[in-house]
Amino acid sequence: MDEKHKNARVQLLQEAGFTIGGSKVWHWFRYHFSFLPPHPFARSIVDACADCEMRIEGLGSQFIQDIASIQGKEKHLPHYDQLLQKLAELLVLRQLLGLDWPAGTTFEHEPAINAKGKRPELRVVTPERTYLFEVKTPSLLEHARTRGQNAIQAPGRALPQNQLEQLAQGGGLTLPRDNPVKDFLIDADQKFRQFKDVSPHTAVLVIVWDDHIYEPITVLTHPQCGLLTANSYFKDAQGEATKFSYTDGVVIIRHLNYIRQAAGDQPLGDRDHALDFGTAQDLPNVLIPISDPLDVPALVREGLRLKTLDDPVCQHAAEYRPQDMVMWF
Repeated sequence: MDEKHKNARVQLLQEAGFTIGGSKVWHWFRYHFSFLPPHPFARSIVDACADCEMRIEGLGSQFIQDIASIQGKEKHLPHYDQLLQKLAELLVLRQLLGLDWPAGTTFEHEPAINAKGKRPELRVVTPERTYLFEVKTPSLLEHARTRGQNAIQAPGRALPQNQLEQLAQGGGLTLPRDNPVKDFLIDADQKFRQFKDVSPHTAVLVIVWDDHIYEPITVLTHPQCGLLTANSYFKDAQGEATKFSYTDGVVIIRHLNYIRQAAGDQPLGDRDHALDFGTAQDLPNVLIPISDPLDVPALVREGLRLKTLDDPVCQHAAEYRPQDMVMWF
């Protein structure tokens, strides 16, 4: 870490300590930012912000300000979901910005074609190709609670709801979180369109989920209902499966559980801290192509630890396959 990086880290730690740890307004993370030396959870956030600051000036400080602004209501669970979403964005941007991009690569945070244009999270312009990344994270706290209580879970719409309710026999049915994924695709496609109408871009939607990665995989790829299949439940005016023509691929990152556990001072198992992205030996994340061919370079695939669903690693693990139904005991 060079002197500039060290100085940025100290400055961001001071900023976070003042705006979060030192604030008199209730904040979910005030406890973590109240320590010197910093609590491990706070340190992981500041370190990630400092790494972002080295690539895009002001981005690390912006993350601290955004995190600090989600405050004011004691133990307000929607705020906790928002904080998890912001940290998931920080996780992905830090990883992307830290890749070994070729010389001459430039980065733009929340770029826009015009002042009123929709803004994806990141634009990466290399000498050979330009890439767009949009990062989305669903609210999963309530979903995770019901998933842990109910006997039957429907990850997608492959089976009729009444049939699933009969199978549950009063033990409760967890419905799929498919509409947020659908909304993510719609929003990302709109954001990407304005750029791709002007010049060629490779556009990737990144969805951060928890360990139950079969849920978004089912929503996207189940042959009877998946949003990226001909049998999608989301139809256009002609009754055909809606196409997401401006999105080239979807990446699913399994990580939210680490952030939740680290915030609660729980053991992290195979990770050192909340925003540790893992190693090549850890369970992979998933790349689902939409366009053919999908021009995602090896450095992104390796840096985000991506495997496609036809990879042997995914083929031999049940959580990487679309599911009709899940029964919990």
